[in-house]
Amino acid sequence: MKLESVVAFLLGGWASTSLAMVQPAAASDSGLKLREAFHPPVQPPRKRSTPSQCNGYKELCDRQFNLVAYPTTHNSYAFGDNIAANQNKNITDQLDDGIRGFMLDLHNPSSTSLSLRASSEPYLCHTTCLLLNDGPLSQTLQYFTTFLEANENEVITIFFENDDKFSATTIAQSFKDVGLDKYAFVPSGSSSNGNYTWPTLAEMIADNKRLVVMVDGESNTAAVPWILYDRDYTVQTPYTVGVGSTFDCTPMTQARPLVVMNHFVYTNYTVLNSVVEKPSPDTASTVNTRQSIVGQANLCGSAARFPNFVTVDFYDVGDLFKAVADINKVQYSSSSTTLDTFSGGVPSSSYTSTASQSTLSLAAPAVATAVAAVAAVLAFLM
Repeated sequence: MKLESVVAFLLGGWASTSLAMVQPAAASDSGLKLREAFHPPVQPPRKRSTPSQCNGYKELCDRQFNLVAYPTTHNSYAFGDNIAANQNKNITDQLDDGIRGFMLDLHNPSSTSLSLRASSEPYLCHTTCLLLNDGPLSQTLQYFTTFLEANENEVITIFFENDDKFSATTIAQSFKDVGLDKYAFVPSGSSSNGNYTWPTLAEMIADNKRLVVMVDGESNTAAVPWILYDRDYTVQTPYTVGVGSTFDCTPMTQARPLVVMNHFVYTNYTVLNSVVEKPSPDTASTVNTRQSIVGQANLCGSAARFPNFVTVDFYDVGDLFKAVADINKVQYSSSSTTLDTFSGGVPSSSYTSTASQSTLSLAAPAVATAVAAVAAVLAFLM
């Protein structure tokens, strides 16, 4: 039995309606603003004067891109009232709130939806487009274009999990369709040997090249020099951490200038002898505390690795932004706390850390969800 048939039968059409995720038209009235109108690309990037602030802090302007920590969301597009959602708020809100790193999953909807088979553009889906479908990639990329147009001192990074192996040129076309490619940063050399020297945020802003794009599959830099192969530039902490497990910063032997610090957990359900992982919103208030995030960051610091992309689920719960300010050694604008502070500081030849590992002792919800049932039945049928 085909995957789409089984999923559609189990969900009873529910996935195509209740689970379809739609971005709202307007952003909030506070913080950084998004323009509501669509602005097609009409001008090439221009050289700009030295900014007074970079990503919200003047102290970050003179730091190289790889010496800055960025608040990052895991499965950024997967938001809202959905059992497969990793976030509570949409991408426009994430941008306005201060998120500067985004993880997006690319899928081909043609294998799961007859109505979408005519489209060759990547879609943003979680697990399957029948379960959580946030629409074509270009639709979401438009929000980034609008944001960068309205906020000229901000630098952001997009990571792609290229599940269905789209070519670099296909991905690039979605950027070109909304004028986002003009902001893409092109490195002057490879980082596969770990020796690449990144520009400062101020330099990237002055050049108006304020978007870094990485993909987890082999890139084609000859055809699209600004879509970078992430393994040439980044290493990651363990990706899958279950509720009740311990965050760490496993020794990373590869010399890469950027570290993705994954700081989120899954809950496990067992149905028909199959174990299924799903996001854990109930544990976010504990996982996303300043103490928990900084505790893991200190472990990376003690290993002489600076955590650049501090990646969480349900970012609006907890203290992500305060923790990242601690890691960057800047004063959060409205914070006053006695919690741990990051002892690693800006990367140097040596690190000291007194923080112990951050351990979670949290109870998982007891009720199995529809996504667990779907996955379990699929496993049973195969």
